[in-house]
Amino acid sequence: MRIGKQGLLRRSFSVVPDDFFRLYQNDELRLDVEFLKEAAAAKVFLHTNIDCPQNRWREIEFQKGVDGYHLSYPIKQCGNYQFKLKYSLDNGKTWYWDRVPFSRVIVDPEPLKDIRMYTLIPPISGTIRDWIDLLPRIAGLGFNAVHLLPLTSLDDTESPYAAFDLFSIDGAYIDSENDSGFALFQEFTEKARDLGIRLCFDLVLNHIGTGSRMARMCPEWIVPDKTEKDGLKRSGCWHMNAWLKWEDLVKIYYDHPHPDIRKDIWSYMKKYALFWSYFADLTGGMIRLDNLHSSHEGFITELLEEIRRTYPNLAVTAEFFTDSNTILKKAAEWQINLFLANQWEYPYAENLRNYIRYIHDIGRKVRFYLPLTTHDTGAPAQLFGKAEAAVSRYAVTALMGTGQTGIVQGTEHGYPEKINFMGRKDKYRFSENTGFAEGIRTINRLLGSSPVFHQAGNLEWIDNGHGAVLGALRRSEKPTDQGYLIFANLDIQNPYTFAVDLSSLIKTRDSLALEDCISGLCTVVKTDHIPVDIEPCGIRVFSIAASE
Repeated sequence: MRIGKQGLLRRSFSVVPDDFFRLYQNDELRLDVEFLKEAAAAKVFLHTNIDCPQNRWREIEFQKGVDGYHLSYPIKQCGNYQFKLKYSLDNGKTWYWDRVPFSRVIVDPEPLKDIRMYTLIPPISGTIRDWIDLLPRIAGLGFNAVHLLPLTSLDDTESPYAAFDLFSIDGAYIDSENDSGFALFQEFTEKARDLGIRLCFDLVLNHIGTGSRMARMCPEWIVPDKTEKDGLKRSGCWHMNAWLKWEDLVKIYYDHPHPDIRKDIWSYMKKYALFWSYFADLTGGMIRLDNLHSSHEGFITELLEEIRRTYPNLAVTAEFFTDSNTILKKAAEWQINLFLANQWEYPYAENLRNYIRYIHDIGRKVRFYLPLTTHDTGAPAQLFGKAEAAVSRYAVTALMGTGQTGIVQGTEHGYPEKINFMGRKDKYRFSENTGFAEGIRTINRLLGSSPVFHQAGNLEWIDNGHGAVLGALRRSEKPTDQGYLIFANLDIQNPYTFAVDLSSLIKTRDSLALEDCISGLCTVVKTDHIPVDIEPCGIRVFSIAASE
C-alpha cells in the first residue's frame, strides 16, 4: 500500500481534520469520487468500520459511472464510524491510500427522525395506574414519545430532582401497599410500547438529596464543604450572572482522591443510569441527561461508552447550555443525539427566525430537540402573553424545525402558568380546551405526515422579514412534490394580510395547486404572488403540487 498523490481526487465529502457529519440509521451513505486525471482502469473502495461488530474493518466497492465513482450504502447500525478511500489506478495491481485524514460519520437511531414528545409531570398526574389511563389520550393528540420527570423516591423537599433512593419508585405513585411499584411500572411501559409511544427518562447524575441514603450512609461520596453545617457541598447553577445554590441538593464527589472510593461512586452511578436506561430501551426510547453542562466530563465519557455497549439503539438527549463551539465539540466527542434547544428565549419574530435558521445551518452536525416550552420554563401564557399563542408557536417548532418537538402537560388545556412539580400533590383536574387540543393534534398529524419536516437545510424564509409573522417554504427532494408553505402569526392581538412571492416555484410551470392542510380546500395559483390573511395566533399550512 502506498500513499496517494495530492490533487488527484475530487471528493463529495469533507476532508477537514476532526470534521464529521450525521445520518440516521437506515439512511444511505452517499459518496462520490472523481479522478482529475485519466484513470480508465481505476478501482475505488471504502475502507471503514461501518456496521462492523467489535470495531472490525471492511471494504465497500464504489460503482463506476459516467461522471466518476459512486457509493450508496444504507447504514444499519447506530454508531460512530470512520472511513477512508482505497484505490488502484491499474485494475488492482497497485493500491493507494487516500492521503487525507479519515472521515467520520455519526449514525443516530432512526426513531429520532420524528419525535413528538409529551412531558408528563408525575407529581400532578396521580398514580402509575392513572398514567396508564393517560397514555391513549396522549397518543390521540398525536404524540409518539413521553418524557417523564424522575420517578425515584423523593427526599425531604419532595422535588423529583432531589432523590432519596435512585433505585426505587416513590410511594406516592403506587395505589396501595399491596401493589409492586415496578410491576405497575412494567404495565405502564408495555402500554406505552403497545401504543407506539417511546419513553424518555431523566437521569440526574450530578447531585442527590441532602437527606438521601447516599448522603447518610456514604457521606464520603459527597463533595465536602466546611462552610455547610453538615459538611456537604450544595449543588447549584449560574442564573443571571449569579450563582444559585440549591439547598436541597448535595454534589456527588466524582473526583474523590481515594481510588477505591472513586471507583465505587462511578460504579454505583453507572448502575443507576443503566437501570433506568433498560426501561427506556424497552420502548425504543431515550434518556435525558439533566444539567450535562455541569457534569463530570470523565464520568460522562465512561458512562456513555457503557450505555452504548449495552443499549446501542438507545437515544441520548441532553440539557446542555453553552456556546455553539462547545456544543459542536461535545456532539462529536459524546455523540449526543439531541440537544435541548431554547427557542423560548427568542420571543420575537426576527430573533426566532434567526434561531430557526441556526438550527438548520448546524443540523448536519448537531441535532436539536425544539419543544414549545419545558417543565422548567413558564407556560405559553407567561412567556408569550396569551395561552392561545401555544398553537402558532408550536407550529413553528414542529413544522419549521427539523422534526423533534414537544409540549409540557397542561399546554393542550391552556393552563395559564408553570406547573409546580415540587411536592406530593393531588391529581390535577384540567379544564378541557378543545381548540388548543385540536390545534396541537393537527400540527402533530402534519409533522408525522411528511419527511419534509424532518430534514435540516430545506427551509427557505418567504415572509420578507415580517415583524410578527413567520413564513417558510419547506422544499421536498421529490420532483413531484414541491413541499409546504407554513405561516404562523406570533402576534396575540393583530391580524395581518401580506403578499407571498412564489416566483421561484411557479416560473417553470403554468400554475400551482395549493391545498389547505387544515381545511382541505384546494386553490390553483397562476400568479407569482398570493395574499395571505392570518388572524392573531393563527396558522396557515399549504401543501404544494403542480396543477394538472
